[in-house]
Amino acid sequence: MFIAFEGIDGSGKTTQSKLLAKKLNYFWTYEPTDGIVGNLIRQILKGKYKVDSKTLTLLFAADRFEHNKIIRKNLKRGVVCDRYIFSSLAYQGLDVDEEYILNINKGIIMPDITILLVVDIDIALKRLKSSDIFEKRDFLEKIQKKYLELSKRYNFIVIDTTDKDVYETHKEILKKVKACL
Repeated sequence: MFIAFEGIDGSGKTTQSKLLAKKLNYFWTYEPTDGIVGNLIRQILKGKYKVDSKTLTLLFAADRFEHNKIIRKNLKRGVVCDRYIFSSLAYQGLDVDEEYILNINKGIIMPDITILLVVDIDIALKRLKSSDIFEKRDFLEKIQKKYLELSKRYNFIVIDTTDKDVYETHKEILKKVKACL
């Protein structure tokens, strides 16, 4: 079983994906990874380097292909991932053609379940501990809208974390995931 968490920064993805992985005794992982390409991506997101949208999209795809080796190795145990292909479709998809993104990601393993966490933008901004090039109000609004469009096409489980505490959200996620298992 492969479960991916998606959502804007500050929605609770990291916290909730870790809680679910621990509860189900699944392997937990994330994108961008800590690999060579993933670290380069992190530096770009922090503004250390500037690249165009297509270059960043290609880097995410390259990181994801390397990441797939780890995901495949842990599939029998179960995998929970903090961000995956739909992050590329939401974030890079604002500037790069969606078909192009899907084409350069052909051959990756797709999640069995994708959970989209949505949140009020002001609350998301208050929750953020660091800042990167994507953490601006107008931009986050566009991304969340894009995620909601993707959720309809790809049948995500959508959970609003705005007025819920961590454990209330976790219980809701667990209930919905168990219904899919």
